[in-house]
Amino acid sequence: MERFSKIDPACALAAATAHDFNNELTVILSSASTLIGELGPGHPARRRALELQDAAQRCARKTSGLLRYGLKRGGPATRTSLERLIEED
Repeated sequence: MERFSKIDPACALAAATAHDFNNELTVILSSASTLIGELGPGHPARRRALELQDAAQRCARKTSGLLRYGLKRGGPATRTSLERLIEED
């Protein structure tokens, strides 16, 4: 999978990591939303599903901030993989 990299390696890693986490959080939030809809208001597991959704939304907000930081502070974007950024030293 390709990700954005930056001139500053720390910012490149922040942006690429945030991008990957955002992809995973999209799946979690979608699944949580579907689960909440299927459980219905009276289901005993609904509260846990709502907690899961709230936690994932908090993570998504933090991830968005990290992505903005990486893109803003990192300079012009180029395409690379997160794995390549981690391996570069």
